Amino acid sequence: MIKDIKKINTLISKAQSESIYLSSNKRHFQQIESLSLQIHDKYLTASIDQREIEKNILILQLSLEENSNKLRYYGDALIRLLSPQDFSLTLVYKSQGVIPYIKGRVYWDNKQREVQIGSIPNVISQIRGLCKDGLISPIKGIEKSNLKWEDIKSNTEIQSAVKYVGKIKFKHYLLNHFRFPKENAGSGKLLKAHFSTPKEVSNANDPKPVENILEAKDWYSIWRNDNL
Repeated sequence: MIKDIKKINTLISKAQSESIYLSSNKRHFQQIESLSLQIHDKYLTASIDQREIEKNILILQLSLEENSNKLRYYGDALIRLLSPQDFSLTLVYKSQGVIPYIKGRVYWDNKQREVQIGSIPNVISQIRGLCKDGLISPIKGIEKSNLKWEDIKSNTEIQSAVKYVGKIKFKHYLLNHFRFPKENAGSGKLLKAHFSTPKEVSNANDPKPVENILEAKDWYSIWRNDNL
């Protein structure tokens, strides 16, 4: 689009010369210049606004992505703190020296995390306490002494209870490792384009600009004189 004012003036002169062949009304020459300059000024203002809007859209897109990451991070942490049934934990049976123990693996904040749940006797004791307090429904076979890893794997209720203990342990892990992301000063704020105020085109020697030539009071007389 034409932005250079010198070129605009040149084109205005050409347009005025071209109109000679269609109209002898001098008012048309003035209207061509006045309306052209007004449109050009509005175009330049809209161009500035367009660049500002595009810049703000880019900033908002980056802000949206950043906020979406935070939303997932906070939501994921809340689930792991308050809703153990809504996230997964995998049980791993290991031996440290001659002492076997159970670990839990949880995927959180884009990484696999591990928590030590405890030895089988210790974990079973904790499950019994949870059942006694009504936090877990009574489990058949939990009172059996000397439970082995094979007993846990073959009993889905006990296995689920061990995972529940692991998820409680993971809550403690979160308490020690959770960190709030650094806040970006501009994040979460709606950015507005700094629209510039349109400049008025005025010329003391020109008649008052006509917004729409067809709205002039004598438009029909002008059209009739030029065309009939």
